[in-house]
Amino acid sequence: MEYILQTDNLSKVYGAKTVLNDVSIHVPKKSIYGLVGKNGAGKTTLMRIICGLTNQSSGSYTLLGKSNDNTVRNNMGMLIEKPGVYEHMTALENLRYFSLLFGITSQDHNKILEMVGLHNVEKKKVHQFSLGMKQRLGIAISLLGNPDFLILDEPINGLDPEGVYEMRKMLENLNKQYGTTIMIASHILSELYKLATDYAIIDNGCLIDEFSKETLEDACSSSVQVTVEPEYLQNARTLIATRYPNIRCEVISNQILRLHEKINLADLNQFLVENKVRVCGLGANDEDIEKFFVQKLSGR
Repeated sequence: MEYILQTDNLSKVYGAKTVLNDVSIHVPKKSIYGLVGKNGAGKTTLMRIICGLTNQSSGSYTLLGKSNDNTVRNNMGMLIEKPGVYEHMTALENLRYFSLLFGITSQDHNKILEMVGLHNVEKKKVHQFSLGMKQRLGIAISLLGNPDFLILDEPINGLDPEGVYEMRKMLENLNKQYGTTIMIASHILSELYKLATDYAIIDNGCLIDEFSKETLEDACSSSVQVTVEPEYLQNARTLIATRYPNIRCEVISNQILRLHEKINLADLNQFLVENKVRVCGLGANDEDIEKFFVQKLSGR
């Protein structure tokens, strides 16, 4: 597997306090890599080291295939903590200003604004933006130069449900349509589960575990949640009852069914699709996901 970032026993010490302790992670190329941890776990410190905003105390890392080469950061974008934007300017004026600051001479600013959903704000000043719009503008600035790797620290923190949904869809589009690798730190497990393809759990500066979404779903699939288009719900329920007669199937909403037993997700998806059911989503129950992360963080 090709990795866009690898760290090797990365540590950071401030005085007598160890903030990161021998952290070794592997971020696959074109993945969405979720950093999970409580506030103060060391997530932001790790990101700041990778972004070149602070130096590690020991250990090393390889970034975009190179070690100790600061020029690779020209292919990176970052948004650490809140976006630093000029509120008396428009979104377009901000992009033009930061392009000049970064020495980027050829860039389609309107395309970037379209990518982040800000193409219709026209002459609106940033001080009139909602928090979600400011976060989008911060990400737009981080996309200047068409980076291969995007690092985002809590980009959905403080957003309302609509803003969280729009942010998630925007990041999914960046990853799938443009192949951008994204590292995202968040403590909102339900949203991170919907977005990330790979995960690392960090607690008290230590790496607790690193795993793929497939591994997570396999560990949490004591119950399975199936989302279909509403007009296919009853057909899906009948098909599942025929295929899995001994498994309780519960209707959660007009789109969601829950199977109360561990089954093979790929087999279930193939079975439904072959029987002309339009499947929108398939995965472990969110309650199981949260329980899994809590147990990892508590050492159980």
